[in-house]
Amino acid sequence: MSGMYFAGYDRAITVFSPDGRLYQVEYAMEPVKKGWTTIGIKVDEGVVIVAEKRKNSPLVDISSTEKILLIDRHIGAGYAGLSPDARVLINEARVYAQIHRLTYDEDVDVESVTRHIGDVLQAYTQHGGTRPFGVALLIGGISKGVPKLFMTDSSGAYTSYKAAVIGMYDQPITEYLKEKYTPSINLEDATILAFKAIKKAQEQSAQGSVTLEPERFEVGMARRSTGLFVKLSQAELSTIIEKVGDKTT
Repeated sequence: MSGMYFAGYDRAITVFSPDGRLYQVEYAMEPVKKGWTTIGIKVDEGVVIVAEKRKNSPLVDISSTEKILLIDRHIGAGYAGLSPDARVLINEARVYAQIHRLTYDEDVDVESVTRHIGDVLQAYTQHGGTRPFGVALLIGGISKGVPKLFMTDSSGAYTSYKAAVIGMYDQPITEYLKEKYTPSINLEDATILAFKAIKKAQEQSAQGSVTLEPERFEVGMARRSTGLFVKLSQAELSTIIEKVGDKTT
């Protein structure tokens, strides 16, 4: 009987366990932990999001894969987890941002978009016949001249961050950022910091030297001076990676 009871709260999204946990929500976070690394860093000058891309097959054209997507002219997002789930949420965020623009003739606030996505995520933890989204988002942009960075997860919770990591190597990268991060660095240095953190985490895992290949990454940033979120070109990305150097400090 106890085994049947366990199966009930282990399988159903609407049933709490005796210790107050929703196991299906926790299970939905597992694809995020196994996803490609995505880092967001907020500094005085703006926000940068760095996302890793990998090939599941040598026949895949990696340029067709997007890990950083524009929500509005001043907001972008990166994700880790299931890409189809991310696509649905990004499209929802885009519609919400455009409705706000048409209604109020102004840029939507970054937190307002994040809250809306959090509401969508949370709704899928309440109803039978649905499953939680297996994805986490880093949403960054400029709101009224102020850089903002938020992270959402499968439960619908969202939090503002100075620097955040989702996906593989999240623990070692988080520890590295805790040690090295300062809000006064410029956006280029913040981007270099993100690449150094990824390089160090991958080298620790591989127990050897790792080369960062520009085609395996995407970078998007929003500057306080322009108020716009833009993605870097491959040439700009290559220049930044060259500055990372062979030595990770």
